[in-house]
Amino acid sequence: MKRLSQRLLTMAMCLAPLLMNGQDCDIRISVAPIEQGEQVPYAINSKIENYLMRAISRHGVTADPYYGQFFVAGRFDHVLDDIVPGPPSRHVLKTTLTLYVGDAVNKQVFATTSFDLKGVGNSEERAYINAMSSLSSKNNSMAQFIEGAKAKILDYYNQNYSSYLAKARNAMQLRNYDEALFYTSSIPECCVGYGEATQLTMQIFQSNVNYDGDMLLAQARAAWAASPNEDGAREAWFYLSQIDPSSSCYSAAMALGEQIRKSVKEDFDFEYKEKYRNEVALEKQRIAAARDIGVAWAKSQPRVITNYVISNRHHYYRY
Repeated sequence: MKRLSQRLLTMAMCLAPLLMNGQDCDIRISVAPIEQGEQVPYAINSKIENYLMRAISRHGVTADPYYGQFFVAGRFDHVLDDIVPGPPSRHVLKTTLTLYVGDAVNKQVFATTSFDLKGVGNSEERAYINAMSSLSSKNNSMAQFIEGAKAKILDYYNQNYSSYLAKARNAMQLRNYDEALFYTSSIPECCVGYGEATQLTMQIFQSNVNYDGDMLLAQARAAWAASPNEDGAREAWFYLSQIDPSSSCYSAAMALGEQIRKSVKEDFDFEYKEKYRNEVALEKQRIAAARDIGVAWAKSQPRVITNYVISNRHHYYRY
């Protein structure tokens, strides 16, 4: 099982400002690749993804690569896709770009919008680029689309946050601490359940610290019992130096450390405490918040593609 104790210690410290700032609302929406509708050149798919990342970020939403429950994606449906003879020949494109925000878990569409695009170029890719030149993240339709999706996602969390906490508690009991953090850190700051979620985050943190400490102490004791000499001391202190000071077994770990110190040479290197403090200081600068561990867990999970079939009048699902 992946150990999180040192990272979680610093993350708990980083959470303190968030606990005092409930007015902020960091809703996260992933950007999914275009895998429906007309097949488009790879470069165009990439441009659309970048455009969507910029657009939703402009409206106060954290944009992520595709991994999470809520995502934005799109599809092209051509009205005209033809080559006009030259010289020089021209590629003529008239298409509709439909965007939607979906819920991959509950198979819902929260918001849709569409743009009629026209472009002409000396290649298919250039025709797409020219057609997309009229898109703007400042567009009123885009703003309404994203703001409407944000409101519905927040309403979803307000109504369902208790189920996230239940899943987190179950994962914590199974010692799946990174999964548990994914559930608690998914809840936005402006959700009514945010306070309860942050309290549970701290409980998960402490449970993990205690568990990791117990495992490390057991390894240290085994190493010292097997080789009560400088080699065994070196191995034992390797484990002891990783035990978080807030662990419930920390005093027992220090007692073992003192026993080992008295049994080896005076010049043996036990200056691990200061080294540990320095490592924690560096870690604080690298980690922004506890949710990063939850995000990492989510990204490590196999991605299941749900195909949404969107039309101007209705939508349905297939798998």
